[in-house]
Formats: sequence, structure tokens, C-alpha cells
Amino acid sequence: MNPIADTGLLVGFLDVSDQYHEWAAGCFGELRTALTTCEAVIAETEYLAPGSGPLLMEMVRRGTLRIFPLLPADAEIIGTMMKRYPKMQFADACVVRLSETVADAVVYTTDKRDFSVFRRHRNQAIKTVTP
Repeated sequence: MNPIADTGLLVGFLDVSDQYHEWAAGCFGELRTALTTCEAVIAETEYLAPGSGPLLMEMVRRGTLRIFPLLPADAEIIGTMMKRYPKMQFADACVVRLSETVADAVVYTTDKRDFSVFRRHRNQAIKTVTP
């Protein structure tokens, strides 16, 4: 299993007042491997949890978060995906693309509704762990 961190997991972990903090902290406590994510998720997390940037950078530096670059190589694929799902946000599109790129991917997300609709490779359900 290769865990992918979506924004909700990171916000929940870094913001002790977040409704998903206990769940996210438990996930980090159970995982014994780095989580893969992307710059879009880092940016969205810092926006939703202001001041979390230094902690996120420390997680990247320590290898807790592994950043997988998607742009510019995957821009066309991500754009096509966002056309298919008109309300899909950029960070979500990037996470779906990561799930297509990373072998044996499991997405850790608080966004159960959207990730039950989104499909990887056009028709495959995305494996998720949600609260």
C-alpha cells in the first residue's frame, strides 16, 4: 500500500481544533511509511490551516511527506479530468492523478463524497481511507 495524503488529512493533523484531528493523528500514528502528496495539496493545506507552512516544510524535509511533481508533464491529463468533473478542484484532480501514477495507491481523505464519485483511469474506483 502506498498512502496518498489529501488536504483533509493534513489539515486535520496540523489543526488541533479541526473536527478530524483525532482521526488524522491516528492515521499518522498507524502509518509506518511516507505519504505521497503534491504541491497543490501543500498549498491548499496551508491556506486552510494558516501558519502550517513551516510544519509542512519540516514534514517534507524529514521525509514524512514525499512530494510527487505533476506539472507540467501531467497538465493535459489533469485538465481533461477537470473537464470531466466540472466541480473538481485542482488539488483533488492532482490527488486523483497521483492515485493513477502511484502503484497500489490508497488516498487518505476527509472528502468521502467526492472521492466516491471520482474515478482513476476513467472507470476505476479510488481506494480511500476516510473518517
